[in-house]
Amino acid sequence: MRKISALIVSGVLASVFAAPAHAEFHVRSPIVDYGEIEIEHNGSVSLDKKDSGLNHKQSYTTEFAYGVTPWWKLGIEAETGADADQQLRYQATTLENMFQLTPQGEYWADLGFFFEYSQSARRGDPNTLEFGPVAQKETAGLFGANALHTANLFLEKQVGHNHNDELGFNYALQSKLLLNALFEPGIEVYGEVDKLDKPGKFTEQEHRFGPMFAGAYSLAPYGKIKYELGYLFGVTPATENGTVRWQLEYEIPF
Repeated sequence: MRKISALIVSGVLASVFAAPAHAEFHVRSPIVDYGEIEIEHNGSVSLDKKDSGLNHKQSYTTEFAYGVTPWWKLGIEAETGADADQQLRYQATTLENMFQLTPQGEYWADLGFFFEYSQSARRGDPNTLEFGPVAQKETAGLFGANALHTANLFLEKQVGHNHNDELGFNYALQSKLLLNALFEPGIEVYGEVDKLDKPGKFTEQEHRFGPMFAGAYSLAPYGKIKYELGYLFGVTPATENGTVRWQLEYEIPF
């Protein structure tokens, strides 16, 4: 069955064409679950003054991923989005790879490496590469519960038609308290720097932080459902006042 599913995935990937996507508010784990299928939806909507040019930016992604080996997860993602107060349009198709570099729990931290290629759905727009390390560590927390800390540190580069030579950087940090499988409260931080060699003033960059909570509900033996919900406050004038973001995921061994 694994061989058949791998062939199906390969066929789908070969048949899909794909736009540089906007930053996705998504903290990725380095852990790969071998033989598991994941169906995931991420969404976000910005909130600001109507005439600010930052209000009602939207991003909606749907991803299908599969743990091809014990250390490699392959995914394909479709993104729809819109700039401030604009109509939604299909933006990108993305091939994603997560490589788990260390066995879970055997070292000081669990490490992985993320790599994706995003192809523009609009002719003439550049495509993008995004890649970088992922780290995760569980520590003692509060109220007798452990805490899980995750960091994504990614570089971004345009390729293809009309690309520029700039190297961008974005980060996502999350710490959550593992209180209960259904409710894990935490805090997260996201940021973007468009040009690493000329980052400009901090006030011109986009940085956000805010509370979140997550959880999972078992449907054994039919997998489980996971969710996240968060609100991000803008830190700089270049960032919207607030952003609501959410994630829904269904996982099932195959």
